[in-house]
Amino acid sequence: MIDMLVLRCTFKKDASYLAEKNPLKREKISDPWMDFSITNLKIPLAGTLMPDDTFEDLRVPWQSIPTSNSGLSFKVFHSPENKIKPEPYIEIKASPAKLMLGHNVFGSTNLLECSMALFEVLYTTYPELVFHLDEPTWEVAEMHVTFFSRAKSEREAGLFIQALQNVSNGHTKSNGGYATTSYFGKKHSRLKTQTVYAKYPEVLTTLEKLKKNEIKNQHKLAIYDEKLLDFAKCMVRWEAKVKSRWLIRNQYPTNLKMLCKYWTREIAIDIWKESFDKLLKCIGNKEMRIPSDDNVLSLLELNYGVISEKTGKYSNANAIAMYKSYRLIRSEGYAEWSKNTPSSTRSRHLAGLHSVGLSKALLQQHRGHGLASEVVPMIRFIEVDFCAQYPGWYQAA
Repeated sequence: MIDMLVLRCTFKKDASYLAEKNPLKREKISDPWMDFSITNLKIPLAGTLMPDDTFEDLRVPWQSIPTSNSGLSFKVFHSPENKIKPEPYIEIKASPAKLMLGHNVFGSTNLLECSMALFEVLYTTYPELVFHLDEPTWEVAEMHVTFFSRAKSEREAGLFIQALQNVSNGHTKSNGGYATTSYFGKKHSRLKTQTVYAKYPEVLTTLEKLKKNEIKNQHKLAIYDEKLLDFAKCMVRWEAKVKSRWLIRNQYPTNLKMLCKYWTREIAIDIWKESFDKLLKCIGNKEMRIPSDDNVLSLLELNYGVISEKTGKYSNANAIAMYKSYRLIRSEGYAEWSKNTPSSTRSRHLAGLHSVGLSKALLQQHRGHGLASEVVPMIRFIEVDFCAQYPGWYQAA
């Protein structure tokens, strides 16, 4: 699926300039955008209010156009100091899947369809702005192409993501991440970055946010039904974020019309494969251990997994810390673990383990007998079935 699309388009040159331009003349030609004014676009502006009730330093801040499903962000760049291009242009970005479906658990790989979803919002909301656009110059500035594989359980998905953070191949190195997300590539790369993450925790976080205002979000809550949640379970998402410079280097046109002419689903798959090529080759030679105590961690996550009030993100950090203590007790023995663990941490973790049915007396019986774990090849987690990226119950419009 195309999970995110960033498009740019320049504004039309001044009509009088075009009429007067003569390639045979050598005199200096004035700036064709000299008379360009953002006040003609009929869009919200920001600026400095002066004592005489006039505005100076008018600008267009990043803003969002809301829809019933999601929103589209846009900004007009017109000042020389904050433009990538030499001429004034607009940049728009959104998740096509969220605009069309209300979620991005799955979605379209059709570039034209995805682009039209963005255009429909912009063109309907600000028709005066669209009149000033030089539409043949629409280009792809960035796109996120995403496919998924599946783990056997949410726990396995999390363990795999964490194991990925120790993997590197040449310039493709992990730059860290979280319990359920791993990032590759430089954060502000002008070429590409990759993200691998467990989708289900992200869906649960979104669901919790929506539930905080159930009346306002009734439409969206209806979208996140049991069928959608079931489809998201055990999903490992592989997101290739490629930018225009990467597309050019790999001989893809960035002009939207040209790219749409020969775009197919196979092109989306090729872009994804080319982006992940080095990382996938590296993973193919790696192995990871999967501890056998599934039930203990599941119970701890059920009791101690929380949604942060500040960020709205799901965190199972406390559950994992308690689980690590349990693993140490089993591998090194209770006495050794107790000796090397601060008393406050020891009390807190024992209380947590007790809450899931492991009494202190039971834990004290462990003398350090080692741990059973399954060694599996990591390649098992990258088996992406490109023919099964949609649920069986979904019917495309």
